[in-house]
Order: sequence, then C-alpha cells, then structure tokens
Amino acid sequence: MKYEEQERKIYAKYDDKTIRVYQAYNNKIADEAIKLGTFGEHFSLTRMTWIKPSFLWMMYRCGWAEKENQERVLAIDIKREAFDEIVKNSVISSYK
Repeated sequence: MKYEEQERKIYAKYDDKTIRVYQAYNNKIADEAIKLGTFGEHFSLTRMTWIKPSFLWMMYRCGWAEKENQERVLAIDIKREAFDEIVKNSVISSYK
C-alpha cells in the first residue's frame, strides 16, 4: 500500500467543540497559565512548539519532565475547529 493511501489517525480526548493537547513548559510559563487560565507574559507566540494529542508521547518527548525548560506538562483544551485547521495545513515531516 502506498503511503498516501494509508489511513491516518489521531488519538486524543475530544468532543465537538474542543480537543485536548499536551505541551511541556518551564515553571514560569506553567505557573502563569495555571494562575491566569491562559498563557501570560512569559509565553511567546514566536516560539516553535510541537503540541501532542497523547500525554504519554508528550512525557516521552520531554524526557519525563526532566529536560530543561520542559519540567511541567500542561493539558490544553483548544477549539476543535482550530485544531482541524492546523491538521489540514500540516506537512508530513518525514518521507517513506
């Protein structure tokens, strides 16, 4: 079967309105987000980041919250419509 023909799936906690993703942050960013219920001044919109729909995958990628500036993993509910748009515009990062 050709790669283009393979079925692709995303496993995540979701409903019609939101999908939960996970991301690792440093303590300052995490503390602000928890306190404010949104990201604060230490969060950067220009920082490249990879959101993960799987908690265990996120934990693995951040070294089980041991890597520098990745000591806290946040569960973030984003609008399903926005996530669907991100996926629609995504590019596969490896080729078979």
